[in-house]
Amino acid sequence: MLDNFSKLVIDNGGEIKPLILPSSQTQGLPQINPSILVEGDDIHLNLRHLNYMLYHSEGKQRFQSIWGPLAYLNPEDDITLTTNNYLCKLDPDTLEIVTGAKVDTTKLDVKPLWEFIGLEDVRVVNWDNKFYYTGVRRDTTTNGVGRMELSEIVDNAEISRNRIEPPTNSYCEKNWMPILDMPYHYVKWTFPLEIVKVDPITNTSETVVKKENIKDFPRDVRGGSQVIPFGDYRIALTHEVDLWNNENGRKDGQYYHRFIVWDKDWNVVTYTDDFKFMTARIEFACGMAVHRDHVLVTFAFQDTTSFLLKIPVEFFTTFIGLEHNEYRGEVKQKGEIVDFLNNPFDPTLNFKLGRHYEKTQDYSSALSFYLRCAEFDDEPYTALIRVAKCLDKQGRRPASTKHAYLNALANDPTRPEAYLYLSMWHEAKKEWQEAYSYACQGLVNGTSAPSAIDADYPGIYALIFQKAVASWWIGRTMEAREILQELVEYRDIMNPRYLTLIQNNITSLGSGPNSIVTYNKSMYDSLKYKFTDSDKIEKNHSQTYQDMFTLAMLDGKKKGTYLEIGAERPFFKNNTALLETNYDWTGVSLEILPDLVNTFNKERKNKAILADATKVDYDVFIQEHFDTTDIDYLQVDCEPPSVTLEILQRIPLDKYRFAVITFEHDYYADVTRSYREKSREYLTSKGYELVVSDIAADDIASYEDWWVHPELVNPETVKKMKNTSHKIKNAEKYMLNKLN
Repeated sequence: MLDNFSKLVIDNGGEIKPLILPSSQTQGLPQINPSILVEGDDIHLNLRHLNYMLYHSEGKQRFQSIWGPLAYLNPEDDITLTTNNYLCKLDPDTLEIVTGAKVDTTKLDVKPLWEFIGLEDVRVVNWDNKFYYTGVRRDTTTNGVGRMELSEIVDNAEISRNRIEPPTNSYCEKNWMPILDMPYHYVKWTFPLEIVKVDPITNTSETVVKKENIKDFPRDVRGGSQVIPFGDYRIALTHEVDLWNNENGRKDGQYYHRFIVWDKDWNVVTYTDDFKFMTARIEFACGMAVHRDHVLVTFAFQDTTSFLLKIPVEFFTTFIGLEHNEYRGEVKQKGEIVDFLNNPFDPTLNFKLGRHYEKTQDYSSALSFYLRCAEFDDEPYTALIRVAKCLDKQGRRPASTKHAYLNALANDPTRPEAYLYLSMWHEAKKEWQEAYSYACQGLVNGTSAPSAIDADYPGIYALIFQKAVASWWIGRTMEAREILQELVEYRDIMNPRYLTLIQNNITSLGSGPNSIVTYNKSMYDSLKYKFTDSDKIEKNHSQTYQDMFTLAMLDGKKKGTYLEIGAERPFFKNNTALLETNYDWTGVSLEILPDLVNTFNKERKNKAILADATKVDYDVFIQEHFDTTDIDYLQVDCEPPSVTLEILQRIPLDKYRFAVITFEHDYYADVTRSYREKSREYLTSKGYELVVSDIAADDIASYEDWWVHPELVNPETVKKMKNTSHKIKNAEKYMLNKLN
């Protein structure tokens, strides 16, 4: 048995061409079993397009699918195995596909009754100047009875469909080989030879030639290509199958081919030994034609990837035994596919082809080559990851995807990638405990270096992020916040997508359930600074004592003024409500959300204005709402930190002075860790003095600085209240004088 016919063809001056349509047409699913028809310089090609993918482990079959070594992976939310057909034209000089479009069958389609849907294994013929597809259809009965069909194709659409009954009753008829120079005749069976003639009017057939075997073959020999005229002969490429169940009761198989030559009276002249095209266990051919001085054979590799072999006629006639001279052409072709044919079990060469097909988004082909790489490689981990990635990118096959990742993990539990992808797999299904567990295991066990080839793996921070996300959903909420803060330290090596994810998560989670610390009268004795009338305050409203700090710095000033940027609600977590209600302050608030503005204006005396604070002309605005250039309090509290700084910089601080400023830099939520320093440099340059740095609602999430203008506040008060150490200041502990 010859296991690499394609290499032999290349070594004798032939060529091999990939046959592939853009993934935008085929969604990266298999394009297989090509059939070719040459009419002058018109070269027609049919490609069978599937909604399912073949997964076939070879070699020692270490990395089988869930369903065994050989499985067709249909979408797991759709048990049907569906075929569509694409009619293409090839350039007569380059033999490249120049056009290709799905054949429209909608006028004749009816609701399928079985799970194998569509016309399978089409052979292309022209009989009586009519262009036909002929193949098998199995979806017209509830039990999958298969019959050959003859469909006329005009302008890329099916205009007629004839279902042919066989001469004798049978369950499934398929792979009849149409005889190109004998309209409506097929070689139904090769050994023993049976030729049938079809009547497309009555949709019946009759046996017209029958001959006994010339020898016993190890397998049934049936149809492959069309039967083509070749000088004084007719030639076909046949198909043989070994199918069995392995010791686990799982399906497996091998396909073989051979050429057979008949004279015009259907006597066997010669035949070849069986062969493989490219060493794969599953290969199938249903197209052959003569073009100029070459024989063209079209075949599918692993039921995923199609090729055309361009065979010099001189070599072909020698190979099939019609001539007996030595022929060896000059090797003309180089490249990845030729390198592969020269050493088809080399894992590196298989991996290279996998990468090639994955980059073109032909995921079914990529999967086949990656799986071969894994089966033949002593270090298969990366190839197994790529197998899983191809399944994942193809979509709708989650169980197969998970199983492929588990294959990788079992092969090398010290590598981090599979842990990450399994965590993400469970996250997608909202299986949070499993997502958390795989992330934790990866952080402990995945200590080996990831593959440089796997560009999808971002780095260790991705596993840490998975742990953070999953921990939130299993109730470890503070752990999630702490992990997100730790992740910020990876910002210099983190890709932008993860930076954005971390920023969004930190912002949305906030600083936790204890992010509000409020004052009530029982705390009066502990106040760090007892300003005028502070003993009369029953409670405050700020999130973290901003109102109390402002009053402290101005010694309980009455009838002060404020500009509040980012008002939110009228009382809850509001920094100006206490100033207005207890100390008769006046001022104006800006808020971007209409509902909050409406609520604010219903409940508060001082008004909120609906505005985008990044677009306000603050010089004009302040002149309209204030009669002085010195204002007692400025709050800047927006999100994210970049926006808050942008707003601050829009305010003309050279013209207007603010006695107290509370500025929300959201350092805990700033993954760039830059805006706090930028704001400090800016305010210092404008003459402001930092009184309290890194205010927080807890001991973890620093989010605000408190400033004063030294010319507008009492320096003794500043001295008493100042704390600019690098430590985070819990606002309550700071205001109640409980900091260590």
